[in-house]
Amino acid sequence: MEDIKHKSIREKAGLGYVLALKPLELWLASCRPVVKGDGYFRSLCKEGRPAIIALWHSGLIYTLFHFRKRPGAIMISPSSDGEWVAKAVAAWGQIPVRGSRHKGGLQAIRTLSEIIKKRGVNAGIVADGSRGPAMKAQKGAVVLARLTGVPIIPTGFAARSAIYFNSWDKMVLPYPGSRVSMVYGEPMFIEPGTRGMMIEKARQDLEKRLNDASRSARLVLGL
Repeated sequence: MEDIKHKSIREKAGLGYVLALKPLELWLASCRPVVKGDGYFRSLCKEGRPAIIALWHSGLIYTLFHFRKRPGAIMISPSSDGEWVAKAVAAWGQIPVRGSRHKGGLQAIRTLSEIIKKRGVNAGIVADGSRGPAMKAQKGAVVLARLTGVPIIPTGFAARSAIYFNSWDKMVLPYPGSRVSMVYGEPMFIEPGTRGMMIEKARQDLEKRLNDASRSARLVLGL
């Protein structure tokens, strides 16, 4: 049943966009990945249980590609700049949910919560949002985990050779054939009663875990 849903989402993206994305898929597929720490996530998938994948915006391109075969809902900025990301997400069979800290963020979190509960799929959240500051976690993933009881899995990404865009996040696009690494950090569980300063403490914890995973991803490649 989930495979059928996955295909139908791709169809809604439009055949033209799916085909237009193929060169990027081939580009990224040529990379040579090293994956560490994904045992817990794989066990969740095997049991049909969802997770909330948290990442930094700089690794968005490859991370979306990495998870493209895992049905999920991804929070995407409602801005015009986020339109291509939303279409790419849909073309890879994911559900784009538009919202950010600056516009529609709370409703987007509620929508993600409903999708997780009803469909049992994963969710993806860029922890530093669509405008940053870079590598400064916002509280969206923590609130979503509180609402759903689903664990947050922080991820880190690195590439041995890549294009670094001149943007606020220093977006990374690995060169074809480059060695890349994906590191899954320790899962975080947020209790239903987490409020106020407890939310802030959890946000800080997530930020640390994301930075630790990113550091580990660089170390895997000797960077």
